Amino acid sequence: MKCVLVSHSHWDREWYRTYQSFRARLVDLVDRVLELVADDPGFRFLLDGQTVVLEDYLEIRPGRRADLEAACRAGRLAIGPWYVQPDSLLPSGEAHVRNLLEGRRVGEPLGPVSRIAYCPDSFGHPAQFPQLFRGFGLGPFIYWRGGGEEVDLLPAAYRWMAPDGSAVLAYHLAEGYFAASGLPLDPQVAARGLAEVARSLVRPGGDGAVLLMNGFDHALPEAHAGAVAEALARATGWTVVRGLLEDFAALLPADPPSFSGELLGARTANLLPGVWSARLPLKLRNRRAEALLEGWAEPWAALGATLGAADERPALGAAWRALLQNQAHDSIGGCSQDRVHRQMHGRYDVAEELASETATRALERVAGLGAERRSPWTEEFDLAVFNPSPHPRTDVVRFVPVPRSWIRFTVGALREVAIHPWLRIGLTADGYTVDGRPARLAVDQGTDRIRLLADVPARTIEFVAADVPAFGWKRFRLAPSGRHLDQEDAGREISCEAIAVSAAEDGTLAARLGERTYAGLAGLEDVGDRGDTYDFDPVRTGEVTLAEVGVRRRIDATGIRHLFVRRVLAVPASLTTDRRRRSDEQVPLTVETAVRLVPGTARVDLGVRVTNVARDHRLRLLFPTGAPTKSFRAATTFDVACRETERRDASGWVHPAPSTFPHQGFVFANGLTVAAPGLPEAEVTADGVIAVTLVRAVGWLARMDLKSRPRPAGPLMPAPGAQCLETIEASLSFFSGLDPRVARDAELGLRAVVAGEAPLLGPDQALLEVSPRDILVTALKPGAGGPGMVLRLLNPTDAPITARVALGFPASEAVPVRLDETPEAAALPLDGGRVELTVPAHTLRSLWLRG
Repeated sequence: MKCVLVSHSHWDREWYRTYQSFRARLVDLVDRVLELVADDPGFRFLLDGQTVVLEDYLEIRPGRRADLEAACRAGRLAIGPWYVQPDSLLPSGEAHVRNLLEGRRVGEPLGPVSRIAYCPDSFGHPAQFPQLFRGFGLGPFIYWRGGGEEVDLLPAAYRWMAPDGSAVLAYHLAEGYFAASGLPLDPQVAARGLAEVARSLVRPGGDGAVLLMNGFDHALPEAHAGAVAEALARATGWTVVRGLLEDFAALLPADPPSFSGELLGARTANLLPGVWSARLPLKLRNRRAEALLEGWAEPWAALGATLGAADERPALGAAWRALLQNQAHDSIGGCSQDRVHRQMHGRYDVAEELASETATRALERVAGLGAERRSPWTEEFDLAVFNPSPHPRTDVVRFVPVPRSWIRFTVGALREVAIHPWLRIGLTADGYTVDGRPARLAVDQGTDRIRLLADVPARTIEFVAADVPAFGWKRFRLAPSGRHLDQEDAGREISCEAIAVSAAEDGTLAARLGERTYAGLAGLEDVGDRGDTYDFDPVRTGEVTLAEVGVRRRIDATGIRHLFVRRVLAVPASLTTDRRRRSDEQVPLTVETAVRLVPGTARVDLGVRVTNVARDHRLRLLFPTGAPTKSFRAATTFDVACRETERRDASGWVHPAPSTFPHQGFVFANGLTVAAPGLPEAEVTADGVIAVTLVRAVGWLARMDLKSRPRPAGPLMPAPGAQCLETIEASLSFFSGLDPRVARDAELGLRAVVAGEAPLLGPDQALLEVSPRDILVTALKPGAGGPGMVLRLLNPTDAPITARVALGFPASEAVPVRLDETPEAAALPLDGGRVELTVPAHTLRSLWLRG
C-alpha cells in the first residue's frame, strides 16, 4: 500500500467566528507552518486550496512575505487554485471563473499555483464542474460532500463527465478531509490508529493508494506527523510519504470508471440543502451584484475600452474581490453566526456600488459626456438608453435625475446661488415627454436623494424604450410637459398584446400567455420550520388563514399596465417552547405583489415584497402549471438541466434526499417558465406546481435535534438574524416557453444615462449581435492578461449549434481560448466583422477578440 499523508487546515474564513477572529488564528497557523518549514525538511502543508489566506496573512505579517514565497517556490506549501473556497452551487458559473482567475493572480507572484481542484467542504457540486476545471487545466477534483448511490458503485477515483463530454479525474474523500486528524502524541499509538484508517479507505477496485488527510477546521499543524508517518511505515511495511495532493494525484489510475451528473447526494456525508434558502436577503444581494458585474460593468468596460475609454479592469477587480469574499461556502450559505452576515453587507455594498458606478462611467463615456461627465444644467436634455443583450430590445427603463453637482455659485457682487433644475422635477414641471410621448414621473420615497421641500419626494422618469440595438444605445429627447395622468381603479384585470393577467378573490393570478392559460399563479404556502440554517425541518401543524386581500389597477400613460395585490396571512408567530408545533399566537404576514405588463415584452413581471414578522417558518410562492409532470428543466451552473419530480431513493443515505433543488435563475415546467433570480431554492411537485422559496426563517446556526437530519452539521449556536425579520424584496417574472434570454433580459433590464454631443459610438448601432437565440452570452469582459475582450458563448441545448457573431467595432482576430484565457486553437476567420463557430451541446466556447 502507498500512503500519502497530507498536512493541512481547512480554513473557513468566517463561520461560527468572524473573519477577524479567525484571521487572528490564521496568523498563528501560518507563523507555525513557516517555523516547521524551517525546522523540518520533510514538512509540507496544504493551505486549503485558496489564496485569499495569503492576502489575509500578509496584511498582518508583511515582513514574512519572503519566507512565504520561499516556501511556496520550494514546493513546501500548496496554494490555490481558488481565491476563496466557494459554495459550488450558489454563485454563478462566471463567478467561479473569476474566482479561479483571481486565485491564480494572487498566488502566482508567490509561487506555483496548485492544479488540484480541491473542494473539501462545499455542499454539493454542479454537473458542469468538469468543464470548468478543464478550462483551467485543473485536476483531479478532490471532494467530500455530494456523493449519492454512485459511491457504492465506483472506486474512490473515477472519471467525472460533464454534459458536454469534458472529463476530470475525481477522488471522493470517503471519510472527509479530516480522516487522519487528531494524531495521538505517541507515534506508535498514532500509527496503529492510522493503519486502521488507511485500511478502511481502500475500496474494492482500488489500487492501494491511500490519501491520509491530516487536518481539520482551523487546526494548527501536527508537528509530530513525520514521526507518525515513519512509525506507520515501519509497522506495516507500506510506503508512507508526507506530501501534497499533487503527490497523491500521481498515484491515481489513468483510466478509471466514469460517472456523469451533478453531485447532490448524501450517501456518506450530510448534503445540508437548507443553505440554499437560509438568509435569502444575502442571496438576493449576491445575485444583484453578479448581474451588475457580468451583465453591465464588464461588457461596457470592455466595449468602452475598444472605443477609446479608460481601462476599467482595476475597478472590476476590486468589485469582484469584495463579492468573491462573500461567496465562501459558509458565508453565502447563510450558515454562520449573525455578526458574520452583518459584516457581509459591507462587502456587498462595495461590490454593488463599484459595479454600478463603473458601469455608469463606461456608459456615459460611450454616450459622449467625456472625462468630466457633467450633468446638463437644463430641464430638457437627451438620454442614451443602453441595451446589455446580444439582440435588439424593447423594455421599460428608469432614469434617476441625480446631478453630479446639485448647487452652483456665481462669482460676483451678488454671489448668486443656483439649484440644479433636476431637483425641481415634479415641482416646476408636472410631467415629462420622451420624443413627444408621455413619460411617467414615479415617486421615489428613498432617503438617498436631495429634496427641495421636505414633504415633496424626488421623482424618477420612467418610459418604454423601443428597439434599442444589441449591445448598443438609442437617443431619446426628454422635455418637461404637463401632467400625464395614470388611470387608477379597483379593476382586477390587465392585458397587453398577447398577455392578459387577472387577480382572483384569493389574490392568486390567472394568466393568458398567447395560447396557454394558467390559474392560481403566485399562490402562497406557509409551513412551520424547526430546522436550522443547514436544513429545513417541517412542522405541518398550526393554522394559516388568508386574512385580507386587496387589489388595485393602474394603467400608465406610457402604456405599462399594473396590478397591485396585497395579501395578509394570519400565521403562527413562532414555534412553541418545546419546538414540537407552531404557536397559537398569530401575526400578520403581509405579501405585496406588483404585477406589470410592459409593451413590447413577452413576459409578466412580478415585484414581491414580504414584511416578515413571523419566526420559524417557510414561505413559498406557488405556480401551478395545470398538469402533472415527471420532468422539468431549470437553469444551473453553465447549463439548463433536465430534472425529475420523483425523489431519489435515499434509503441508504446518511441524510434524506431533499425535494428542493438549487437553480441559477429560472425553472420551466409544462410550458411555463418562472424566473426568480436570487431566490435559488425551488421545487417542482409531481402535480406540476413550481414552488419558489421566499422566506425561510430559523433561529439557530445548527441544532442537534432535527428530524430531517440524523447527523450533526455544525456548532449549536443561536442565530436570531436567520429569522429574517425584515422586509424582503425580489423581482420575478413568468412567461410562456423555454427561453433563457427572456429571463436574462428581465433580470438585466435597460439603463439610461445622459447623452452628450460627441459619443464614442453613434446611436442605433449594434456593437455585438449573437444568433440564433439558443446561444447565450455568459460573459463579455476585458481580457485578464492583455488588450481586447473575451466573449463567452453557451449552448445549453442537446444538439450542436452554429453560432454567428456580428461585431460592430474593428477586430483583427478572434482567438479561441480556454476559460483561463490561454489560447487553445488558431484564430477563426473574421469576414467583415462576422465570425461563425460550432458550439457543441452543453458546451462553452470563449473567443478573445482583439482590435
